[in-house]
Amino acid sequence: MSLTDRYDLPLSTASPVAARHYQDGMDRLLSYGFGADQAFAAAVAADEEFALGHAGAALFALFQGDGATAKASIERARTLVAGATRREQQHVAALAAIAGGEAARGLGLIEEHVKEFPRDALLVNQAGSTIGLGGRVDREAFRVAFVEGLARAYGDDWWYQSALGFTYHEVGRYQESRRLSERSLAQYPGNANASHNIAHVCYETVDNDGGLALLADWLGGYDRRAPFHCHLAWHLALFELQRGRPERALAIYEQDIAPSSNPRLAMIDGSALLWRFDLYDYEKGPLPWRRLADLATRVTRPGFIFGDVHAALAFASARDDAALSALVAGLETLHAKGHPIAGTVALPLVRGVAAYVAGDYAGALALMESVDGDIHRVGGSHAQWELFEETMVVCHLRLGRLDDAQRLIHRRLGFRPSPQDLAWLDRATR
Repeated sequence: MSLTDRYDLPLSTASPVAARHYQDGMDRLLSYGFGADQAFAAAVAADEEFALGHAGAALFALFQGDGATAKASIERARTLVAGATRREQQHVAALAAIAGGEAARGLGLIEEHVKEFPRDALLVNQAGSTIGLGGRVDREAFRVAFVEGLARAYGDDWWYQSALGFTYHEVGRYQESRRLSERSLAQYPGNANASHNIAHVCYETVDNDGGLALLADWLGGYDRRAPFHCHLAWHLALFELQRGRPERALAIYEQDIAPSSNPRLAMIDGSALLWRFDLYDYEKGPLPWRRLADLATRVTRPGFIFGDVHAALAFASARDDAALSALVAGLETLHAKGHPIAGTVALPLVRGVAAYVAGDYAGALALMESVDGDIHRVGGSHAQWELFEETMVVCHLRLGRLDDAQRLIHRRLGFRPSPQDLAWLDRATR
């Protein structure tokens, strides 16, 4: 009798211990729980020849921003997978493309793969959550259609409910997202994906008090070493900023974001939080940008555009011109090789960030407005990429372009009546 995972897919290992640890790693990775890396390591320890054990380790390393470990693990998987099933061979090939910086090709391989193997949950999760989805213009609609199309394969599965819930809140289907996420948590209370969805729903519906209470309570039972603790803490800090309590947001940064076990998210979330202190006029003294710039140097990798635009926030704010120049050169190289958004979307944002920090608000506006409408293509959620819209609002205000500021603010208020936008509107109409 062959060994299978929880989704009834055969595993090419003769070791029940390896299979059990692999499934544990899957569940921990799909729920962003602590210990996925340890589980995959245990699977490999039980069967060194188990290709998917190495592939799981690569997936975890990718999420952590550890490109070197991810590549080493996926290369090991590639050397072992030839004798495994076709499903496992295709699984490894898709992850190898993504680990190699070819996100668009990797996503294409996953699309084809899941037509035959829709219950390959780790790949579905990777495709549904891949930041940027290869720079697609229609990424939100594509993601909804992609995950919805697998409903018959998963039914009421706890992970699937949260994966579908994530796609829904990004297209404004908030009630459905919350219902699915609550159903997922009822089945698997430790699913950080589901609690994350509810945090987004609260943010987008301006339920800052409700989001703060719910998330603070849930985080009390979530291991601080888990890979998503940093990001959920960032959501907590956003709620505090929206409530006008920057000192609490900064305390969350110091306690839960800066020391995170996930360096990639610490850089991204830390930069996105500290940047807002200036935008919201909360900056009362020097902010710890140098630490984030050093972190950005460690975790930035070619082709990870979402990371690049956040690294630019850190490099520019730390006045690290050499690192910023190297980042720009890397994006120019990617553009020359045909990357869909490195030169056309990311470079204007990166240069706009540098102009903003230099006090050239007109230059920053010209650059950022040139990609207005395409900013979402860098990836992440609306709560993440709207940072650049907010930067444009502040540029308009500081330049005294109040009519332009009002137009942009009203556009934003049409989606979410945030306290900060209302405060900016009051300033623009005085």
